[in-house]
Amino acid sequence: MLISRFVLAVLFVVRPINASSILYVPGRGWERLLPLRSFRSAMLDLLDLLLLRRGIPSDDWTLTFRRIDGSSKSKVIYFLPWHTPLYVARHFGFTPLEFLACYEMPPAIVSSTPELSVTAVKSLVADAEKLLQDRGVDPVDVLVVGLSVGTYPATLFANRTGARLCAVAAADRADLMLWQSPAARLVRHRCVLRGVDLARYSGVMRGLHPAQNLAGIAAESMFILGDRDPFIPPRRRKGLLRAIRRHAPRARVVTLDGGHVKTMIASARYQRELASNERAAAGWQVSLPSPPLAFLRLPAGEAEG
Repeated sequence: MLISRFVLAVLFVVRPINASSILYVPGRGWERLLPLRSFRSAMLDLLDLLLLRRGIPSDDWTLTFRRIDGSSKSKVIYFLPWHTPLYVARHFGFTPLEFLACYEMPPAIVSSTPELSVTAVKSLVADAEKLLQDRGVDPVDVLVVGLSVGTYPATLFANRTGARLCAVAAADRADLMLWQSPAARLVRHRCVLRGVDLARYSGVMRGLHPAQNLAGIAAESMFILGDRDPFIPPRRRKGLLRAIRRHAPRARVVTLDGGHVKTMIASARYQRELASNERAAAGWQVSLPSPPLAFLRLPAGEAEG
């Protein structure tokens, strides 16, 4: 998901809508109205459409990601949406909890070269596992929150470690999302130009899809889905629900009447329910993987300008 300064301006317009309004009614004078919550919901739906219509950066080969270190007392790890920095996620309300670490996704998490997507996901998970080892944190105590594209590394991490998972705006398979979601149309077009078809993508990504990594997650996990999410095709949402029933039947599923952005905003309430502790926000420290991953580029002839 790509969020620009223009989108932030839209949010500033949307957020105050909960305030009461005053309307002049002929013959009755001035009347105070209830908060226009439905208008705010409509604006968030419009924001979804604006995000879908916007282009995405041509860079889908960079593997470098950013990790923001928070409080050493927290047991929460965030994996953010694609092209969404932490300050935007905080402003929208996607990340209400104090965290141990928060990961901003590398551009290659959604790539026209599937091998890069695999490397990006595995690198994120490996870094998070090493972080827990270095800090002496038991994975069983961890709550990992994945938002949108961030649900892919979050689910793999939870399945490998047994952590509690909160997956927000998730889907069942990365390959089919790339081929079916309107949010990935430009990357899909790049795949076609480079001769990468669905069969190759599926083969490379085999074993890394959320639907294939549910058996090991904690029973107290939760999936939060938007019933009107235009980013997630209905088939991918239904596929995820089937996988949950089969592999993680004790997990809780919450379906909200909302789109992509609204679902992530509304997930804050459920994140707080899952969190074992709540503390005031602490300072953040930004760090890169150690050793930092170098920028990995495709041959010059394949890169888009």
